[in-house]
Amino acid sequence: MNCLIVDDDPLICDLLEHFCGKIDEVSGIVVAASGFEAVNHIKGTYFDLVLLDFDLPDITGKDILKTINSATAVIMVTSHKNFASDSYNYDQIVDYLVKPVDFSRFFRGFQKAQSFLAEQRERGSRLFIKEGNKLVKIALEDVKYFKSEANYIAVVLKDQKILTLMTLKDLVPKLPDYFQKVHRSYVVNLNKIDSINNNAIAIGKHHIPVSQRYEKDLLKKIDLLN
Repeated sequence: MNCLIVDDDPLICDLLEHFCGKIDEVSGIVVAASGFEAVNHIKGTYFDLVLLDFDLPDITGKDILKTINSATAVIMVTSHKNFASDSYNYDQIVDYLVKPVDFSRFFRGFQKAQSFLAEQRERGSRLFIKEGNKLVKIALEDVKYFKSEANYIAVVLKDQKILTLMTLKDLVPKLPDYFQKVHRSYVVNLNKIDSINNNAIAIGKHHIPVSQRYEKDLLKKIDLLN
């Protein structure tokens, strides 16, 4: 689990970093002492869990919430008790810890985050799409790539291609992190890529163009998943 700690109090940051370090499931910890620093980290890295202070001197925790991936678990860690009831309006917020925080209370929040992430993984493993008059369930891990064709999307699997009335704009937010848009008409499953060469991706016999606009994001995502 990759965690981001956001708090302008260095003592709280040290405490939360210490708590995270005691948990085997935590593989990475990044600390941000300001809202701007947090937003920059969020733009460049995927985090499973964000421990977020509400009261920051530059950007409020409420505004930072808008920048966090919907599949990321958030634990609010703050002395701002008035936000507790509002936190139920955010599906990402799995717990609300009021300072000072002890480890046992923190760990209960961490367990809620684990449950949330497990649910997100299960939800992100399949997708129902409309094919004609019926709904078809597809296992996303089996999808090679999606291709936009006018008002339709072609879902390309190992042995078949399904056309569904949908746009990439509507589809992309529903996909897990191992999918990446590489062209205005293509979204690929990074786990299916055989090679990348001369601005093109090879997936078996398929060759998919990579536009300059998306090349940097593609390489960054591949680096994160390695």
